[in-house]
Amino acid sequence: MTNLTEEKDLPSQFLLAKSESEPAPETALPADISLAALQSEFSEILQEADFFEKSMAHMAEANRFGALLLQIDDMADRLNPNELLIALMRQTDHVSRESGGLWGLMDNFQVGIVLPETDEAACKKAAERIKTAFARQTGKTLTAGIAVYPTISYDKSRILENAKKAVVHAEFFGPDSCVPFDAVSLNISGDQYYQKGDIAGAMQEYNLALLLDHGDVNVHNSLGVCYGVKGELDEALSAFKTAMRLDPKEIMPIYNAGYVYLLKKEYAPALEHFQKAEKIDPEVFELAFQTGRAYLNTDAPQTAVKYLETATRLNPKACSAFRLLGDCYHLLDRLSDAVNAYKSALKLNSEDACTLSALGFIYEIQGQNADIALMFCRRSSQLEPDNGLFRHRLARIYYNRRQLDEALEEFQKAQDLGYDSAYYIEQTMKHLRAAQ
Repeated sequence: MTNLTEEKDLPSQFLLAKSESEPAPETALPADISLAALQSEFSEILQEADFFEKSMAHMAEANRFGALLLQIDDMADRLNPNELLIALMRQTDHVSRESGGLWGLMDNFQVGIVLPETDEAACKKAAERIKTAFARQTGKTLTAGIAVYPTISYDKSRILENAKKAVVHAEFFGPDSCVPFDAVSLNISGDQYYQKGDIAGAMQEYNLALLLDHGDVNVHNSLGVCYGVKGELDEALSAFKTAMRLDPKEIMPIYNAGYVYLLKKEYAPALEHFQKAEKIDPEVFELAFQTGRAYLNTDAPQTAVKYLETATRLNPKACSAFRLLGDCYHLLDRLSDAVNAYKSALKLNSEDACTLSALGFIYEIQGQNADIALMFCRRSSQLEPDNGLFRHRLARIYYNRRQLDEALEEFQKAQDLGYDSAYYIEQTMKHLRAAQ
């Protein structure tokens, strides 16, 4: 490997599917919502636990049923939240009575309703009736999520949960939206599990999404990312290739496949995929960074440098990009540029062991900042005591300072850790014997 410091692989270096628009940010609910005020209109409101239990009993004999979940848009900004909730409950109660359904109050003051012997189309009509009547009465809008039973392998107890996922999906489209539970709902839910670090939960959602829509490119890509994070690279590559077949112009699976090849140290196919992705969009940080890294690993720092310069432009807060750019400049004997790149990396992370070691070593080569060079190399070995390269560089500084006992100790540690320090061990021992 040509690059001077080993780059660590992180899950965040995969590209996970993202929706074209972002969901509305979470806002605090108004503090003046009063259950007592709501009960002045509906004395026996079913709250979430009771609503769930009674709705399941209500639908026990139903061969099919639908669930709606409705929430008032921008609830935190409303001056009269109790009145608005009462208005929503009135409309929900009216539709529920007509349809033989059951309704209740869910968490975050969402209102849920289950409707027996109902399909998705009928649920949409019911949701639109409630939304239209509510808007006419209050001038405000609702966001709605719909789920129906049966849906793939879900039992009845999961349908209200699916309606919640549909509401989160609807939020991506902004206020006054109504969305049925589908593969995209599960993809969004899977992404949420992924962001929390629950890879198994995410994969479960993605696999269920594929049962609903096996042709969803984003889901195949997301599943591939999970396999990649788990280190199951062949499975990850298979998922990305499926996504590529479904949509050859989608950049994420092309890049991700290239990244898998990079992890496998198969640099030719990695670069082939990165170049395909670059033709689609060259202004992606991860793409520029990993392309530069791949060229650096194939003894081509003169090509790598332009990609890493692009990476630092696209993400000026990426310590690793500045560090690898410094490695490129070092290999090209552009030491002043290397120093500047390493300094930029240290401004972003003053405890980056790789950068501390590399910058300390260059200072030693230049014969400048001797005390700083020693301090940096010592600190890098403290941060990563099992890194043979860092030990060897520290030993070189001791050696040049004629601190031979310290040098020999560090050279031997470097050798034990797999770095070839045999020549310097021999030279140091010769100097020590001569001094006796």
